[in-house]
Amino acid sequence: MIKKSLYIILIIVSGLSCYNPFSPPEVGPGFMAPVASQTDPDSVLKNFKYAYEYRDIITYENCLDQGFLFYYIDQTDIPGQLLEQRIERSVDVERTRRVFNAFDEILLETWDVFALPSEYDSTTQEELKLRQVGFHLRLIDIDGDYNYEHLEANGFAKFKLRRSEDGFWRIVYWQDNSIQGQ
Repeated sequence: MIKKSLYIILIIVSGLSCYNPFSPPEVGPGFMAPVASQTDPDSVLKNFKYAYEYRDIITYENCLDQGFLFYYIDQTDIPGQLLEQRIERSVDVERTRRVFNAFDEILLETWDVFALPSEYDSTTQEELKLRQVGFHLRLIDIDGDYNYEHLEANGFAKFKLRRSEDGFWRIVYWQDNSIQGQ
């Protein structure tokens, strides 16, 4: 009986020895991770949501086109003054990496995707797919590394996506229209 139990445990352990559930694949569908193949605009946004919630910077970077731009309104402390900010891909990735490292829990509790009419880019001679996403984002520092910070943002984001040279869809433009709170 002990030999049989030991044999069963050995089979289970050897079957799991090559699998790491905490290390999802970089691209493509995974066994445990809901990472989509990015063969259409909606699968990119699924990966984007996944990257935020699992703080996966590799998946996040793969969602962004090389020409990616992020736009947002800087809600300064000066009454009546709002500044539109434009962030290029490399700066956005580094800022996102810091957010992923700073917060223990990132939740996109609402993530409603709506298709908008396509847009033609006369500069690149290509059709861009547009999506608007209604979201509620929560960022939580559980272990107190950053003074137990808890931030929230609600609003809409507008995404423009294009098919990259490798055949996968990626985000070219992200305009954040959210209201931040604490």
